[in-house]
Amino acid sequence: MNLGIKGKIALVTGASKGIGRAIALKLAEEGARVAVVARSADALEKLRSELAGDPSSHVAHAVDLMAADGPAQLVAALRAGIGEPEIMVHNLGGSMGVFQPMAPVADWQKVWQYNVGIAHELNQAFLPAMKAREWGRVVHLSTLSTSTYNGAPAYVSAKCALDGYVKAVNREFSRHNVIISAVAPGAIFSEGRHFARLMKEDPGALEDYFKNHLPIQRLGTAEDISPVVAFLCSDQAAFMAGAIVGIDGGGM
Repeated sequence: MNLGIKGKIALVTGASKGIGRAIALKLAEEGARVAVVARSADALEKLRSELAGDPSSHVAHAVDLMAADGPAQLVAALRAGIGEPEIMVHNLGGSMGVFQPMAPVADWQKVWQYNVGIAHELNQAFLPAMKAREWGRVVHLSTLSTSTYNGAPAYVSAKCALDGYVKAVNREFSRHNVIISAVAPGAIFSEGRHFARLMKEDPGALEDYFKNHLPIQRLGTAEDISPVVAFLCSDQAAFMAGAIVGIDGGGM
């Protein structure tokens, strides 16, 4: 299937490892010119060298997007270099170590900024040009936890806000063929994260999780996520405005 994104400029945040890395590789396979962003310059350069196509058509920007001026730095760098993205994949997300329900408001705000705020700042910068050209694709990374409500409260609340954001902002832009969507991964193997640690430290607990919560009986991988994201970035996703696509192995 031709996804219709050859030559289009695609921005992927959180691209140095895991799901973000797999998405960047997949978009490059489909012919996109990819701008990869994360904090680690070395990891990004290694990734850039592995992207399909001419390496000079891709760029890597080592930016801490949680810094107060991080998103503005990235916007300026893209506009001065590869140009305005036509595709954006917002891959940042996590609990930021904030697990207590009654954590200070400042901690909750930090989690919201990481999971929603940064994406909104980048959308503010780049969606107007997508609207003007009558073509754009924006994919956010949500989570199964917005259905199960399992997980750190600040994180779950932020991702629930993200789902509402996708649905509401889409109403303004979809009429201009700027399709805003999200994927909601379930239990994914990612080195250093919860399920990867469980696999090493308590395989019995993981088996119990499979038995009670995951009918497919295995963890997902980044490569299970990336083709779905690539499809949502494509011409073929033109009627998927506001879609939040579960990729969770039937998780519950």
